[in-house]
Amino acid sequence: MKNLLSIAAALWAVGIWAQTPPTGYWQQSVRYQINVDLDHNQHRLEGKMRLEYTNNSPDALDEIFMHLYWNAFQPGSMMSNMANIPTQFKDKAIGTKIEQLKPHEEGEQIVRSVKHNGREVAFHLNQTILRAQLQEPIAPGATHVFELEYTTRIPIVIERAGRDNKEGVDYSFTQWYPKMCVYDRDGWHPDLYVAREFYGDFGRFEVNVTADAGFVLGGTGVLQNPDEIGHGYSDKPVKHKKKARITWRFAADSVHDFAWTADREYQHQRFTLPTGTQIHYLYLPDAKSRMMYENERFRADVATYFAFMNSHFGPYRWPQFSVIQGGEGAMEYPMCTLMESHGDDYLGTFSVVAHEGSHMWFYGQLATDEQRYHWMDEGFTSFAEDEVMNVISGANKPNAHEGYLSTFAKRAAKAAWREPASTPANYFDGKFPYQMAAYMMGSLYLVQLRGIVGDDAFWRTMRRYFDEWSFKHPRPEDFVRIAERESGMVLDWYHDQWINTTKYPDVGIDSVWSDNRALTFVRLERRGSMALPVDVKVTFESGASMTYTLPLLEQQGHKKDPLLVLAGPWNYTQKTFDLMVETPLKGIRSIEVDPGHWTADVNRDDNVWPQAVRN
Repeated sequence: MKNLLSIAAALWAVGIWAQTPPTGYWQQSVRYQINVDLDHNQHRLEGKMRLEYTNNSPDALDEIFMHLYWNAFQPGSMMSNMANIPTQFKDKAIGTKIEQLKPHEEGEQIVRSVKHNGREVAFHLNQTILRAQLQEPIAPGATHVFELEYTTRIPIVIERAGRDNKEGVDYSFTQWYPKMCVYDRDGWHPDLYVAREFYGDFGRFEVNVTADAGFVLGGTGVLQNPDEIGHGYSDKPVKHKKKARITWRFAADSVHDFAWTADREYQHQRFTLPTGTQIHYLYLPDAKSRMMYENERFRADVATYFAFMNSHFGPYRWPQFSVIQGGEGAMEYPMCTLMESHGDDYLGTFSVVAHEGSHMWFYGQLATDEQRYHWMDEGFTSFAEDEVMNVISGANKPNAHEGYLSTFAKRAAKAAWREPASTPANYFDGKFPYQMAAYMMGSLYLVQLRGIVGDDAFWRTMRRYFDEWSFKHPRPEDFVRIAERESGMVLDWYHDQWINTTKYPDVGIDSVWSDNRALTFVRLERRGSMALPVDVKVTFESGASMTYTLPLLEQQGHKKDPLLVLAGPWNYTQKTFDLMVETPLKGIRSIEVDPGHWTADVNRDDNVWPQAVRN
């Protein structure tokens, strides 16, 4: 039987996974071959890396940039200086931790040599960035080879990477190897590492890790020698006699990063979903970890999770996914997540699995530049997490996003610290404003879009977005164009207001009156700085109801729903709009603006009439 990864690679090669790229679109491709030796006594990795880099751009490249992320884990780095940035929102996760590291606790990537097509090239370091001038430019369409020899000093766990995390995992290797920076139509992206977000080219990774035989490993990629390794990766007996050191051989196709962990006490289990996706989970044998991973619900909930994501957002196209106890907090990497697992309750911890798993779609397979479009990853992921946990928890609420809607209204909408979601991740004035923009604003972007275009067009948009842009680097305009095609509307007005400004929506009922005939008038007033279309539900004394939809003129259309009555449009330059209801006032029991809560309205108290009534 063929290896699953080989089958996946073949599918990719013939284009079954990849849709036709947009006209003029290109992206670079990479093939990493990495051999590392883990010295756990000295806490070092000795590495050799071979990188085949294919220049699919129209430009000849006479220099390269590489990330050396772990150089941030030492005093004097930009990451360590984050504690000194004047802000009311200090980064408590980092704080002064890096500045207080002892020499043996620091991280560092020491590059001894760089060869380009077999010839040594000079290079210099700028903290977490290596820059090298090339004697031979990489011509458009050419593939060049880079070879590096290096030593990595493994720090104590900082920003999800390192040794001895607080739950007892020995090693978490994330952003751990020299990684080529992305070159796209905007040029090189040598973003210095100051703790937020990543961007990488898709390609193939072949990673061989030699370690003492007592270690169990997990991570990105499919293990290529399971019968030699054992440890639950194979159902067959281990073929070799006991060795002091073993080489683990992993491979992954169509990924833009590679992460792995190692621990001497890992428990490893696996099962296969009906779709053929293998699920692996590695955890420590303590009581809290067992509470999570040996809970009888775990496998069933993982299956429910993947079924929901596959049907709503697009099929998971890698052969396996691993949930691994490790790192710091929780973080996503292609084909796996590393997460602390000592939660207070099962559902709370599983929601972390759901969040990190959803990154496989919006970070993993749809690889936006997270430094610039962080909200397209974190926000879309948070939206998906809320949707799927609404099902798994059994809540089944009509709107799964009341948490962020409430937070936006009560804490963020009018706050002086709020910054536009278009702010690059590294340049927010503190971690909290960044999180609010990336997670909350990004999630509510989809919540409100769903209210604007309607359910059918919204879910078609999400699936088409995945189909057309998986294994590429989509930008906001790519998503907006798809939503416009699926809805038949113009939508850039919405995107520009929500992402590029700090405007907020607020519509209230100003007054309700009758003309003493069979008509009632409802005066709506726009009290917020952002214009959005709204729905208005009128409930009659008979118990029946009617919902009106009021689009904006800029939409050049409206959502299609046979249960909605079209009114308007309501021009954004008009502060008020008078809605006419063909029923006398005495026949109306209540009126509610935005009954489904599909807008981030900052004051819902004035959304109902009479104010004591809510449906």
